Amino acid sequence: MLKVKASDSGVKFFATIFQSFTLTIALTIVVLSGVLHFYFEDISLKQTYSSTLTNLAQTSQEASIMAVNARTFAKQMYNDMNISKLLYFSSVDPLDTSAAMAQLNSYRATSLFIDSIYIYNYQTDTFYTSADISTNSIWKGNEFYDTTAVQMVKHISDYKALMPIPRKIPFESLMLNNQEKERDCYTFLLYDTLSHKNEKNVIIVNISETQMHKNIDGMIANSDKNTFIIDDRGVLITNSWKNAMLTDLSNKSYIQEVLESGESEGYFLSEAEGVKSLVTYTAPDVLGWRYIRIAPYSVITKGINHVRIYTIVIAIAILLLGLLTSYLITRKLSLNVNRKLMKLMILETERRNHFMALRQDLVRNLLLGSGCANPNGLNEKFKLCEIKLDANENCVVTVLKIDGYGELVERYSASDRSLLKIGIMNIAQELLNPFCRSFSVDMGHDRIAILLNGWEAASDSHPILPESLWRQIQSSVSDYIKVSVSIAVSTRGDDARSVSRLYTQATEALFHRLFFGHGCLIYAEQIESLKAKSYVYPISKEKQLIEELMLGRIVDAKRIFREVVEETAAYPYMSYHLAVSHLAFAVNNAVSTIQKNNDISWDLNINALLAGLNDAELVNDMYRPFFEVFEQVSASLEDKKNTKHDEVVGKIIAIVQQKFMIQELSLDGIAEEMGLSATYIGRLFKKITLNTILNYIIEVRMDKARELLLTTELPIGDIAEKTGFSNSPYFYKAFKKINGVSPAEFRKNGRLQDERALDIS
Repeated sequence: MLKVKASDSGVKFFATIFQSFTLTIALTIVVLSGVLHFYFEDISLKQTYSSTLTNLAQTSQEASIMAVNARTFAKQMYNDMNISKLLYFSSVDPLDTSAAMAQLNSYRATSLFIDSIYIYNYQTDTFYTSADISTNSIWKGNEFYDTTAVQMVKHISDYKALMPIPRKIPFESLMLNNQEKERDCYTFLLYDTLSHKNEKNVIIVNISETQMHKNIDGMIANSDKNTFIIDDRGVLITNSWKNAMLTDLSNKSYIQEVLESGESEGYFLSEAEGVKSLVTYTAPDVLGWRYIRIAPYSVITKGINHVRIYTIVIAIAILLLGLLTSYLITRKLSLNVNRKLMKLMILETERRNHFMALRQDLVRNLLLGSGCANPNGLNEKFKLCEIKLDANENCVVTVLKIDGYGELVERYSASDRSLLKIGIMNIAQELLNPFCRSFSVDMGHDRIAILLNGWEAASDSHPILPESLWRQIQSSVSDYIKVSVSIAVSTRGDDARSVSRLYTQATEALFHRLFFGHGCLIYAEQIESLKAKSYVYPISKEKQLIEELMLGRIVDAKRIFREVVEETAAYPYMSYHLAVSHLAFAVNNAVSTIQKNNDISWDLNINALLAGLNDAELVNDMYRPFFEVFEQVSASLEDKKNTKHDEVVGKIIAIVQQKFMIQELSLDGIAEEMGLSATYIGRLFKKITLNTILNYIIEVRMDKARELLLTTELPIGDIAEKTGFSNSPYFYKAFKKINGVSPAEFRKNGRLQDERALDIS
């Protein structure tokens, strides 16, 4: 009874303390919400500036990528054999023109950024165009609707090659039905910069300002935020919410302030188009362009005001909830306190169950760069989570990648796969613990990361841990878990602040498993050294590949394809992406040409060719879709070839059947009539029929001779002449050799047999 009373008194005391504490918290929140309003307002401006500057930097990078892509397309077209005919030849065959224009349209269709492409031949003063605005694709210079482009090629020396030129494409001369009279674009010019002549052949790539603006501002319509680009004179390089492209904004006060800032970046509050706004700007890039974003001040502070209101509401809710809770606790004095203690025990059990997840999240966030990397603060968290690592010591990140993970997904459920990973992590840590401190983390999908430090080796030793240890981990995982793992070991970092970089380094190194194979051990230092090497795509080998494919020599085509891909193993991983992408487009174009030339129809999905870039674990997996296309091309060409051979043999037989009586009928005569080589038709006829053409001529003549001997009274000399034999003696000799009797005996014997047949009947 005393125990119950003591419990009741404790509950009452707790209820009173809880009420006071709740009231204090609520009042404190209300007061602080007002005091901190102005402080958070300044922080919000700085955060908005920081995030905006980051977005503008990303926008600048995307614009740079767009420019690089435009240059790449221009150079690829410059080296394209079909398009070079339009660029350099004063007279082009219509079929070549058609193929080149189809190739030009294919280049334009590969990217949404490309508005149009012009090929200018100064010798003929002709523009070959690929654009959606006009069905006519060939224009003389004095008739071309894009008059500004005409002026540019006439004064080509005034423009730098492959540098973006903001301009407007005029459409007024086309008299289109829509309201579009001009179109904004960025023009890239590619011409021979080594030539000193004023007249030059030019490749012109026009990049759509509309598509670029979608990346810059996320929309083209009016919005509360506005992003645009100006040059060093304050002229708009893109459209903005109030002004069109190429508008001079230098008279605007906020633009003047940006221009006067020199080479720096920053932000300030100013009136922009009559609205108080936060103006954020970047430093000039290599083109002298600045990226500017204008955000209304009211939009930035709107969230702070809402937070203040929400804070007051939450404070009132906390106060009411606390009072209500204390009231309910007071009313429930008769309840058994042990029940609440039981709930606390349950919560404690759940906390222990989630302890491992909290530890995993801490290190995972550190690896991904989203957690605290300050060594001092991190050591405190390590201590709380009982992680035996020192954030101030040198560290290394190792990434284990499960080989053949797709098969595991099909065989095991998600929970079973999680257990397999836990087994791999336990094996790795058990083998590593005698040498260093380590902690394993499940990074999702097929990856496990191990963060380790505290090794006993000297500071200048390399590698940090022996290769035999990593091989032992692979062997043990294979023996006990029955799976294969590939391992990448990063370089050494000074402290926890380098962990995210080391994880990225090891992850990138594992991409080279494509070439090393399953169960490989890769040191990131070796892969990092590859980044200094510059990869040049082998255009000559691509041409050889296409030639072999066109000729149906699939073995050689596969060999060249492997050589091109395997050469990228000695370069950064992106070189592999570049090579396979180039090969995919080249094969796609070659197959299209083969289909067109041979009247073959089957679908080729280029996405299937590119699937190996992301899905393939080994380079052979990437080869498979390409080689299936090669085999399909070979089979189609072989079927076409066999059909053609049958047609040739059938025509030879028809000619012999029709002209066997002509004495001059010969192999050369038949070949001349068919327009083919005598050697070719002779070999082909024997391959198909197992007989020579001359023997077949004699067989047809003999069949006709036997027919005439039995059915007519013609003299044997006349029969010899009618069946194409040059003279009677030769006919006698050939007939007896083939039939075993002379023509006269054959006629006589044949008639006797007929008479006997009549008598019997």
